[in-house]
Amino acid sequence: MKRSSARGRRAAFVALGLVVLATVLWAARTIPFGARAFLPDREPDARGRFGGVPLDPSSPWPKFRANPLQNGRSPLAPRVDDSLRPWSFQTGKGVFSSPVIDASGNVYIGSADQNFYALDRSGALRWKYATAEVIDSAALLDDRGRVYFGSGDAHVYALDRETGALVWKFRADTVEEVEARHGVESYNVDWFEGNIGMLPDGTLLAPNDNFLIYAIDRDTGAKRREYLGNELMWSLPAVNPRTERIFAGSQYMIWRNVFAFDTRTGETLWTAGGLGSNAASPLLTSSEPNGAVVIGGFDGHVRAYAQESGKEIWSRGVRGHLYSSPAQLSDGTLIQASTDGTVYALDPSTGAVRWAHDGLGPIRSSPAVDANDRIYVGSGEGSLLAIEPDGRLRWAYRLVDDERNDLNSSPAIGPDGIVIAGENGGVFFVPFDYPLTAAGRADPRTTTGPDEPLPREGVFLIYTEPFGAFRTTPPRTISANQPLTFTLFLREGGDTRWAAIDPDSLSVRIGGKPAEHVHVSADGQFLSIVPRETWRGSEGGRLDVEISGGFRVDPWRVGLKFFGASEGGRFDEKLHFEVLPRGHEPAPLLVPARAGDPGSVLELRRLAAPNPTMLPSWNQIGFDSLHYLGGIVEGNSKRALVFVIGGKLVDGKTVVDPTSKLRFPLALEYDGGLVTLHNYAGFEIQFVGSWDMPFGLYRVSTRLDPSTGRFVEPAALVAIANTNDLEYYGRFLQLMGMADLGTGHMSVFGGLDLELHDPPAAIPASEIGEVRFERSATSVTARIRGGSLRRDDHVHSLLVTDAASGDAVPLDYNGRTEVEADPNGIVTAVTVRFDAGELRAAARAHYLIDTQAVERGEL
Repeated sequence: MKRSSARGRRAAFVALGLVVLATVLWAARTIPFGARAFLPDREPDARGRFGGVPLDPSSPWPKFRANPLQNGRSPLAPRVDDSLRPWSFQTGKGVFSSPVIDASGNVYIGSADQNFYALDRSGALRWKYATAEVIDSAALLDDRGRVYFGSGDAHVYALDRETGALVWKFRADTVEEVEARHGVESYNVDWFEGNIGMLPDGTLLAPNDNFLIYAIDRDTGAKRREYLGNELMWSLPAVNPRTERIFAGSQYMIWRNVFAFDTRTGETLWTAGGLGSNAASPLLTSSEPNGAVVIGGFDGHVRAYAQESGKEIWSRGVRGHLYSSPAQLSDGTLIQASTDGTVYALDPSTGAVRWAHDGLGPIRSSPAVDANDRIYVGSGEGSLLAIEPDGRLRWAYRLVDDERNDLNSSPAIGPDGIVIAGENGGVFFVPFDYPLTAAGRADPRTTTGPDEPLPREGVFLIYTEPFGAFRTTPPRTISANQPLTFTLFLREGGDTRWAAIDPDSLSVRIGGKPAEHVHVSADGQFLSIVPRETWRGSEGGRLDVEISGGFRVDPWRVGLKFFGASEGGRFDEKLHFEVLPRGHEPAPLLVPARAGDPGSVLELRRLAAPNPTMLPSWNQIGFDSLHYLGGIVEGNSKRALVFVIGGKLVDGKTVVDPTSKLRFPLALEYDGGLVTLHNYAGFEIQFVGSWDMPFGLYRVSTRLDPSTGRFVEPAALVAIANTNDLEYYGRFLQLMGMADLGTGHMSVFGGLDLELHDPPAAIPASEIGEVRFERSATSVTARIRGGSLRRDDHVHSLLVTDAASGDAVPLDYNGRTEVEADPNGIVTAVTVRFDAGELRAAARAHYLIDTQAVERGEL
């Protein structure tokens, strides 16, 4: 018995020792022991203001986030000049990049109109440089009088700052080249969406969507080395000149989405991360080796990591995902803006919230801080905010009144004031403290602090416009085909709280009857009520809307997916709208009576999808750059069929893109000026340049003037994506809270511009050739003989319609259309494939060349 007891005690001690050893090993691997440098560097660096990095030494804001450590701090103390006034400069499309400013106050910025602009101190154009794609990259100013920026055309450009003349341009690797060299499977994009950085030796840093961060010789434009990430690389690396390390985030969705690289060798030193992508650019609290790396992610958490090891120091969750990059005050306080509408001040050593400044619209703008620790940030409501170091509002100045009112650009601090840009294509300048001058106080665009312009208490359903603007007072009149969307907003004790609509308790009544088509977002933040296809008859009239239900609070969370919330209370809204009457004028649209007849072409462009809020963060400039062309195939003046293909912008005009694989059908309904395009059967469409998104519902609605054929208002978009049908990324969209874990549905609400496009020139029958249609159990084919059209010059498509109803048969036109050609590239056959059983009834086939249906036949 004694020997047995002794063996038991020894076994217990061994087990205890193993537990202690495992605990010690776990702690050594995960806990960053030792003192941390959380405060900004106090002593001036002997190598100069930028630690030896040869940025323009006289510039107050030479790069994104102002300096290599990327703390968003400018050394400028504001000087108020009462004679200065705000100005704006209008570009051709949305601006999502951020400005840089030289010592003379000249501003350098790119636009989605594909041009890079240099503006003088007064906002006048000095020069512009045209690229071949949208520009989403903030530039960099060096000490040699050059400006560098990246473009979506896969090039980095070096220009002379005075003249705008090209010095050199660098071409990124194609996706195929990256895959061949590194053995990674990347996407079909090679845009430079990340901003431009610089190492101490002058080497440029340029993150690309092809998973690489390039190190480029600034003298020659030659590649020096590359750093391999694991996803789209949007995050601009923060540079520590002392340790010769750089730190960057990636768009990878889980765990390995923060990187540390050795700048000399390109070696990956460590990886870390969380449960969401990282579009933000990291901040280094100090250039000391024991400083922290701070970055916010799409999982709604700000995290601090040890620079030397990547071990997590702390994590702080907020209500929304994080797109903007952090800034730092002189006392070390971290400033993080969020898409939940709040600007947070965090303790740098613990992540504890010191104060929070609440607003309504999502904030993607990264804060800038002046020498007095005043904070400037753009809001999702079109205003530039100035916030005191203690979180009180100093002033707000409204810059945008348009529907597209997001200021997703990040402010830059110049010698005279602040420069920022917006989704509406404007570049804006506000002089230092202009809103507090006599002229500024008299300006109706000014709001002064110290309080947040929000109610202290209450639960609200706020009317939400297609481009995301909130209207606390809903419009009095609406169009008969217009959807109605409302966003939940909860205030308690002067603070905004997380709350979600409880769909099980929701009741929506239209004119006293239950609404038939109500879509609640997966995160419970908004709901859309959709007519099919009009609210009232042609006479219009009063529309009564009643919305009531419960909301939930205090959830637990995994990343940005919230669970197990408790009952928080109820809302009860009674709204009244006046539906505009409509006439009986015929549609100013051409509907082909037979194949080959001319038909109207619609252009769908500048798509914006602000709800759910993560969609713009993933792809706002990508959506804005989309151009679709839809040709009317057949039908009548009330209902027609439209086939949509991809377009591209050339010299400011939209033309067919022969390289695009995009193809999908929409039904068009016309009713006295109301135009509604929809597909309720489902289709797939390229999404964020990376995968094909399956949609189960897609509806676009607007109005046109029958006398002119001009659309009189932007179109509203309502869509339901089926993420359960999306391999791999579908589950991540659900874990991000964008899609429902059960149904897989992702509710989308947005807007776009719709207009009539110039009809194409008729294609001679001799060029088309003789067309013969064939049908099998799994395909429909158009055989072409004697034609002369080349495969690479046009988009060749087949559309299959039900012979009885005329509706499009829901096939995968986007992914399963094949175009065959002879050795000379002349088209010989076009086939759309499908699974057995998808096509059963009598059908009709339409052969389209670009947007024109040139032949049809019974199957």
